[in-house]
Amino acid sequence: MVGGNDERGPGLFKIPAGGGAATRLVAGTAINPAWSADGNLIVYAGAGAAAYSPLLAVRPDGAPVQLPAIQTRRGDGERARFLPGGKDLVYMQGLLPSQDFWLLDLSTMKTRQLTRLDNRAAMRSFDITPDGKHIVFDRLKESSDIVLIELPGERK
Repeated sequence: MVGGNDERGPGLFKIPAGGGAATRLVAGTAINPAWSADGNLIVYAGAGAAAYSPLLAVRPDGAPVQLPAIQTRRGDGERARFLPGGKDLVYMQGLLPSQDFWLLDLSTMKTRQLTRLDNRAAMRSFDITPDGKHIVFDRLKESSDIVLIELPGERK
């Protein structure tokens, strides 16, 4: 599964692992797709405005699936991951630069907030451990200063 471009423009493509032609599932922007472990659902970030993109979903045959209105941050990094079994989706959402983790129950389409991180560090991507019990993520806080200190008598 990949978002990319062909002669008809941007889209979401299913590419056979054993070789062969790619199958276009969706026309339009499709960023960072994730496929559920049960093979029943694919989520991806669609075309967005400003810093956010809508989280969209399709079946493997390209049939659209209606999700609640979820906006994820645009840019580098994965913003959505399925829990084992494919019935729940963890995604990142929130104001920049900080993001929190949310859970979407795909059977009820209800969301709930999982974290309230108070550190304003930026997150780009995350993953779920195979047992589904932990989220592993990166945090980047730009708070470094570069200072040149010249000691007396060491000037050149």
